[in-house]
Amino acid sequence: MRDHYDAQLWNEGHVETTAGIDRLLAHIMQAFCVLHRISWSAPWAEQQPCRR
Repeated sequence: MRDHYDAQLWNEGHVETTAGIDRLLAHIMQAFCVLHRISWSAPWAEQQPCRR
C-alpha cells in the first residue's frame, strides 16, 4: 500500500516537474527569439557603404 502511494506521488510530481521545465524552456526560447530579432534590427548591425 505504501509503495503504491509513493509511486502515485512520484508520478504526479514528475508530470508537474516536466511541465514546469517545458514552460521554462519555452520562455527561454521566446527570449532568445526576441534577442535575435533585436540584434538583426539594430542600427549598428547595418553595414554602411564605404565613402571616399
